[in-house]
Amino acid sequence: MNSIEESASRILGYLAEQRDKEGNPQDVVGSQIADATGLSPPEINDAVTILVESGLSEWLQTLGSVPYRFFQVGITPRGRFEIERNRAADQDGSGAKAPDKTTVLPPSPIGSPYGFKDEDWEAVAEAKSNTHQLRVLMGYQFQSEHYDSERLKGHIRSMFEVAVADCRAKPGALPIELDFRTLEAGYGEHLFNEIARDIISADIAVFETSDSNANVMVEMGVALTWGVRVLPIKVQGQPKPPSDISGQTWADYQDDGSQFVDDGHGAKDGAYDRKGSPQEGIGSRTTSRSTRPLPSVAAGELCRSKPILFN
Repeated sequence: MNSIEESASRILGYLAEQRDKEGNPQDVVGSQIADATGLSPPEINDAVTILVESGLSEWLQTLGSVPYRFFQVGITPRGRFEIERNRAADQDGSGAKAPDKTTVLPPSPIGSPYGFKDEDWEAVAEAKSNTHQLRVLMGYQFQSEHYDSERLKGHIRSMFEVAVADCRAKPGALPIELDFRTLEAGYGEHLFNEIARDIISADIAVFETSDSNANVMVEMGVALTWGVRVLPIKVQGQPKPPSDISGQTWADYQDDGSQFVDDGHGAKDGAYDRKGSPQEGIGSRTTSRSTRPLPSVAAGELCRSKPILFN
């Protein structure tokens, strides 16, 4: 007999593949799941119950559905997002799928105290499945005595643009576009949902920590919770990031980000092998020196490997 987790993983994968003629998600009945997976009705009932309680699936319960606890079941936007996360987690350095193993992750933490709605999960799932776009997010204090916000944004964006251009110029590279955006101020209900949605959807999140701004720290916490690649930066000479995040790779800069200073805590070339798989040098200090600005290294390596993540 399969474990509930293994059965849930198999069923979630099957539900993700069910589409109608227009390509929309399609619900299925218990007998279809049984035929496709070889699971027994008790195994299907237990697994589907877990998927529904985790928010990964939705079911329709009616009389006369015996031996199943439901009449129809289908995948939710949150479930599709979990499939995308699992596919990324299952990739090894060569891009090959890991051998048969359980892929269902624990229920995802909610990135907003107001809770995500279906449209939020739809947006996240769509962004995560886009292999032709590198999404970079930047959080910072809008007015600071340490830097000029517009110049800093311009310099950071320019570095990522250079990195993406380098990536696209490599032989055999797939076309990748840069989606660079900054977080808006304010924590109203709808706005914070949008902030959390943008953070969770990002491939790389850059946070300026020179002012130890509380909003920036909350936003960085959301990114770290969701496993987004985080890059804290600060003006050279300003206090180090708080101890709870000081283990992250971070970088000092000068002149509103026109140049980064590697004092032994930069990332090595190749450190960002792929999303979710830090290589040597990430998460700790290293004595190596980068030949390019740190954001450019990070973007270049992630951009180079991103096309294999969701194939």
